[in-house]
Amino acid sequence: MNLSIIDLRYPPSAFLYAALSPKIFVDGVEQPGTGWGKRPVGMAPGPHRVEVYVPYFLPPRTGRATLDLTVPEVGVALEYMAPTVTFAKGQLGAPGQQKSSGFRGVMALNVIVVAVVAIALIAALLS
Repeated sequence: MNLSIIDLRYPPSAFLYAALSPKIFVDGVEQPGTGWGKRPVGMAPGPHRVEVYVPYFLPPRTGRATLDLTVPEVGVALEYMAPTVTFAKGQLGAPGQQKSSGFRGVMALNVIVVAVVAIALIAALLS
């Protein structure tokens, strides 16, 4: 069995994830370890199914992501990115390529809310 690494990440704007610990399953078996960051996972060479999610209260499996892959003799490096919105899917795949689901939508909503509040304040000051 060789050593593979999964880098578990979350977007900085979703800071509540820091209080939670993602779960990793390989072929349906939970892997030991807690916390975010790089976590070693033992996988024999060959085909595997990797699943990662963050336990939460609603939904109970936030950011669920599944990847079917064939592990080479030297192991594999993966990256998991939790979603910005808890109901969105997480991203699991090659390191450096995973983006947080829902990030653009949340940022657009924030800009709209700030703009509406600014317009309301200006209107109140001018009347």
